[in-house]
Amino acid sequence: MKGIVYVMNTAVSGLIKIGKTGLQNYNERMRHLEHNGYYNVSGLKQFFAIELNDYDDKEALLHEIFSKHRVDDSELFALDCELVKQLLLAFDGQVVYPKNINKEHAFDDVVLLRKQGSLFSFYQKGLKNGDVIVFAQDKSISATVAGEREVEYDGEVYKLSPLTREIFQKKGRRNDSGAYRGAAHWLFNGKKLKDLKDK
Repeated sequence: MKGIVYVMNTAVSGLIKIGKTGLQNYNERMRHLEHNGYYNVSGLKQFFAIELNDYDDKEALLHEIFSKHRVDDSELFALDCELVKQLLLAFDGQVVYPKNINKEHAFDDVVLLRKQGSLFSFYQKGLKNGDVIVFAQDKSISATVAGEREVEYDGEVYKLSPLTREIFQKKGRRNDSGAYRGAAHWLFNGKKLKDLKDK
């Protein structure tokens, strides 16, 4: 039986919802969750959705794989949404959201970003906690280094790529894949993070 497995971001950084819905209910389900929240969590936003055969089994498999990251008996998980997206892209199915993306390119983008993200370290580039980085496309936006791979922005702690995606989304300029190499979009002392030499 065909249906949709979806991933949503929440107002809480690093907390996502993995759910399923029938083909006919998808738009209404997204609208309901975005307006009403889920499990006392608000600010839900669509991140990724794919139409799959045996969607019940595939959603159950995701819940089992990520069970150690699950919040109580809910469909909320403390996970990187890119990891779940990468796994869903490996299934044979049709991407529903975001629209008009090439599934193979999107998969490659996520793999590359995860590889680059796991390799990037503020400390390795000579930055330390408390250093301020600036968003290259809007220098009025800044974040503070809060760990080897984390920054603090607007009172919350983020990894760089998810924060970059969120800022582009707020500006209405999110790319089709939703994947970003964070270090390519932030500056420290006028230089892009990706171009800083290792210390």
